[in-house]
This record gives sequence, structure tokens and C-alpha cells, in this order.
Amino acid sequence: MHKLMLLAGVLFAFCAGAVQFDAAEPVWTTAERDEINSSVAFTACFDWDGKSPLRLRLAGCSIFKVFVNGEFAAYGPARGPQGWFRMDEWDISRVARKGRNQLNIVGVAYNTTTYYIIGHEPFLQAEVLSGGKVVRATGDGQWNASFTERVRKAQRYSLQRAQSEVYEVPRQLHESLVITNLPSVKLLERGAPYPKFEIDGTYRPTDVLSVTRRTGDLGNAPRLWDEKSSRLGRTYPTDELKYRPAEDWWTRSIEPKVKFEGGEAKVDASQGVRYEGAINDTGFLRLKVKVAKPGRLLVGFDEILVDGRLNFLKRFRCNNVVLWDVKEPGEYDFESFEPYTFKFAEVIMLEGEATVEKLDVRTYKNPNATRECKLNDPANRKIFEAARETFAQNAVDVFTDCPSRERAGWLCDSYFTGPAERFFTGKNEIERTFLRNFALAESFPHLPEGMVPMCYPGDHVNGNYIPNWSMWFILELANYFERTGDRETVDMLRPRVEGLLKFYAQYQNADGALENLPAWVFVEWSHANEQKLVKDGVNWPSNMTYSEVLSKVARLYGRPELAEQAEKLRELIRKRSYDGAWFRDNDRQPDVTETCQYYAFFHGVATPKTHPELWKRLTDEFGPERKAKGLYKEVWPSNAFIGNLLRLILLDRDGRNVQVSREIRGYYLKMAEATGTLWEHDRPEASCNHGFASYLAILLDRTNQ
Repeated sequence: MHKLMLLAGVLFAFCAGAVQFDAAEPVWTTAERDEINSSVAFTACFDWDGKSPLRLRLAGCSIFKVFVNGEFAAYGPARGPQGWFRMDEWDISRVARKGRNQLNIVGVAYNTTTYYIIGHEPFLQAEVLSGGKVVRATGDGQWNASFTERVRKAQRYSLQRAQSEVYEVPRQLHESLVITNLPSVKLLERGAPYPKFEIDGTYRPTDVLSVTRRTGDLGNAPRLWDEKSSRLGRTYPTDELKYRPAEDWWTRSIEPKVKFEGGEAKVDASQGVRYEGAINDTGFLRLKVKVAKPGRLLVGFDEILVDGRLNFLKRFRCNNVVLWDVKEPGEYDFESFEPYTFKFAEVIMLEGEATVEKLDVRTYKNPNATRECKLNDPANRKIFEAARETFAQNAVDVFTDCPSRERAGWLCDSYFTGPAERFFTGKNEIERTFLRNFALAESFPHLPEGMVPMCYPGDHVNGNYIPNWSMWFILELANYFERTGDRETVDMLRPRVEGLLKFYAQYQNADGALENLPAWVFVEWSHANEQKLVKDGVNWPSNMTYSEVLSKVARLYGRPELAEQAEKLRELIRKRSYDGAWFRDNDRQPDVTETCQYYAFFHGVATPKTHPELWKRLTDEFGPERKAKGLYKEVWPSNAFIGNLLRLILLDRDGRNVQVSREIRGYYLKMAEATGTLWEHDRPEASCNHGFASYLAILLDRTNQ
């Protein structure tokens, strides 16, 4: 039996894409191993003949940036599930030279809980191969380590991500740190394409800004994510912070003064410069600046302007500020360590004087979204390209909801991003990796037995989860199998699916409906998610989704009894939710939402044949103009995530190509024109770059057929 279990484990790891280093061992320094936001630079030299293939393999925790001879070479590694780490393998020949080369790997050990990266003690494991032979490897005794210019005690960037970026430049960092070997870890292949890191040089100065200190009682800056409000993980107490750039931004009035008409982009304590890019792009903020008088240089950024100003603290609840405290005059090339998302950036100084010579972005995107747009209508083409950008920026190593606030692998979003990957790239390699992360995880700490995380890889120490998102996980797996025929992944995930079915069974009432689901029950960003509708008693959209889950599992794993259960549940919903005119959201409440109607049709509870009058009302009288026309005020409207998209998919299923094209323009053209990306809501009050919306390219392409 032991031999059989061992063989099964070996086969499972082989199927999962397990890999190993030739010589490198995991290492880290003995200093600050448990400190939040500790940044360490590992340096080594190697020789190269100038012609052999030159590769760098790298794995580690948390995040690393690689430089060869001072030139940027890589960022990673790709994220993996708990208990596993992914190994990147980069071609570094383009930045190397014949003879002696210096390799600099800068790592940040966040050592705090996020939705972005799995928590683990920090380590670096890396090796350089020339012509397939290892010429340098961690653990070989040829590396030096030191702290970087990054300031450790900084404010958290957002609820879901770790610390924001603050630097002291230059900083006296002569201390050499002791490097120690660490226990081995389990490794996986990257499982995702490598970004090209192309430069978006479209950012141009547009406005000269007036900068003044605000006076009077300003109140507290909103959502700074201090140790009390962060909730998810450790962060530094406010009174320990030497720098508070988000508060510095909050206490300044930063207003457009005149249009930038050319010349030097000078910034000081009273004047700043605003930059605008062609689109809302994602990547590493880069700044070339000449500092005449030392001081604190701040760059604030956001995806959109609110009333002509940056208002990211209130609008987006992220500390979208990077600070460089420049100690000496000189010319500097700055680059953020992490990728961010923005169309607008503003450069100011709290004191001192400088001239901004260039601001641009080293992009961080999926390079394979190359499908040609064949649409003739200019508006449709604009939305198609916005969908492409939205996909590329949200599909680098896993599917993310947004590349900004969270960079987290959220379920439900991924249900729609998966088909978009197939459409744009012709493959589903990232979705395969994304789904297998759930299979490979050793466990999901802090969650109930059987439940899967609402976003992953990430930690959920507060015990929160979305039971509905686990249903969309199963639906995505079924659709993934239909697209790819990848039985191996389906079988790997069977224990997770069966665990979820057992979890749901705990909440089935005597009628077979799910009742009083726990935790964060989520239907969509609208009235459909009012607590009285989703938490009190029987929520029918949740049960509509559950009925489709039962049908899909029946087909995936040969469980005919689940198909019978699904049909009984659908019949119950028709009897109890449908009042003759509308499907109601809750068994105890009279409320009717537009989204509930779409859930009914999307999950097979209703069809145009079984409910023709309702279908006719929805198709003929609802849509992007319904609110403006004042129709059916008793029916609460849908939002972009996900009701409006469900509507468009249903219209597409019904072959209404002309209507789909018209309504997509009604819902989304304003987004594409404003940011070049597609939004989380139908208004710019949250993320303006949300992965699920990339599905629109599929619908638009079909209107051309």
C-alpha cells in the first residue's frame, strides 16, 4: 500500500509539472527574515562566452527583480499554490556580454498576509546556465547580500496587497548580510508565457499643477490601511512610520494650473506636472529625473480622473503613491519594484527642486493576445481592443480580477477570462495553471472543510470566502473541459469538487434548496446583493447557480443522480421564485432584480420557450437605455459585474447579433474611450480594468459572422 501511495504521489507531481534545479539551493539572509517588507539584494558574478544559450532559473518567496550588468532582465516568479513554488526560466543573453557579468537579484520578503501571494518564509533559489551547464547557483558560496534603498516601514498599499514603495536615495548600505541555506521546497514549472516587458512611451506631460498645503480640519485620509483597518495581515503601526506619502498627498491641494506647452517639466513644493498615457496600462512606473535640490519626490497615479483630479484614496482606496527621498543632487532613473495600473500620473516634490525628463511604463502583460480584430465598425473595434488590453493585463501568471488594487486570482472573474484566453491566444495554458493551483494546494487554512478560496493563490486568515464563487469554480472547470478535453485536470480536481458538494449539502433545506448560506454570499454588484436577499433564507440566484453545478458535475464525473437533483431544484425554483411576471430573488422578500432574471435564463431554469413573455420583456425593453427611459422601475437594475454581461451572453445565444453589437456599445463604449480598458462597474467607482470583461471580444467577433 505504501508503495502504491508513493507511486501515486510521484505520478501526481509529474502530471502537475514538477521540476527541479540542477545545483541551486534555497537561501536567504539571517537578518530580518520575519520582518514585514524586508528588501534584500543578492549579487554574484559569472562568465559567459557570448554565444552559448544563457538562462536564469529562479524560484522564491515573495517577489524578485533581476538585473544583469545594471540592465533589467526579469520579474517573478510566477505564483504557485500553498506548498509549491513555480520556477521561472529566463533568457538573459540580451542583457549579458562576453566575459565577466554581474547578476543582481533584488527580492522583497513581504512577510504579511495578502490576496496576492501565498505566505511562506522568504527564500531565493536561482542558477545561471551557459550552454546547459550551471555557472552560478545559490548555495555555492559565491554570493553577496545587502539591504536595498527601499524603506521597510511603509504603509500598506491596499487591503489585498502588501506594503507600498518608499525609498531613500542614495542610502548608506555597506553592511554585508550573512546568507544561509534553507530546507528544500517543492517546485513546479512556470505554466505561463513570459512577458516581453515592452516600454509604453505614450505618457506625455499635459498639465502644470498648482500644489498647496490644505488647511483646517481635513479629517482622516480615507482607507490608509493601517494596522487596525488592514484586517488581513500584519502591517506597521502608524506611529512607527518615518514616511507617510499617502497622507502627504491627502494634505495637499493639487490642481491643474495651465496646460503644459512644452519646455522643461519642473517640479517643486508649489508646482507639479501631470502625465497622461494613451491607455490605462499596467507595469512598472519609470521616471527619469534631474534633481537640482534634494527632497522628497512623490508620484501619484490612477486609472481615471475624478472632476479633473486624481482622487485615488477616496475613489479606489489604494495608496497609489511612490516616494523617493532624494538625498543628493544628480540625475536618477527610478523604477517601481511592483507593477501598477494607471493612465494618469502626477509628479510633485514636498521640498526641493527637480526636472522630470521622462515618465513611462515597463509593461507587464500576457504577450500572446495576438488575435486579429476583423470588425469594421470603429466603435466596436475600440471596444475589442479595450477587451484585448483588459485580458493581457489580467492574464500574466494567473487570471486576476484587476491588475491594480488586488492582482488576485478571483473565481467567477476567471469563468469569463478562460474563454477569452482561448479566443485571444488559441490556448488555455494559464487557465490550466490557474485551476491546477486549487488541486495542488496542500490545504486551505482558515476555511471550512470542503470549501475552496474565493481567490487563489492567496491567504485568507480572516476565514472569509464566497460560497457562490466555489460554484462558479465548478462551472469553469466544466467549461474548461469542453474547450480543451483536458481530462487529467478534471480528474485532479475531483476531490475538490466532491468536497464542495458535501459542503453545500449541509445547507440544503427539506425542499432541496440551499438556505442561509454562510460567509460572503455574492450575486453581483447591485441591489441583487442586498443582505436581506442573499443572506436571509433562500436566495434564488444562488440556487439557480447550484442547479447548474449539479448538472455539470453529473456530466463531468458520471453522476446521474445529480442530474435528477438538478432538475428537481429547477422545478422548485420555477414554482417558488417565479410569480407569473418575474423571478423574485428571495423566498421571503418581494424584491425583483434584473440580474435574477438573467441568472434564471443563464442557468437553464428558464428558456425563451418556457417563459416567452418574460423573455420578450427582457430582450425588447431592457438594456443600456432602460433606466433612462424609466421602464420597469420596480425591477432593480443590473451592473457590469456580472448582470450586464450575462444579458449579452444570453442575447448572443439567441442569435441576436445586431442587438448584441448595439448594446455592447451602449454599455462599454464610454469605458473604451475613457481608459482603453473595461471596468468592474458601469461607473468608474472601482477598478477600470477588470479581467472578466475581456469576454466581450468573443461576443463582438460573433457579431461579425
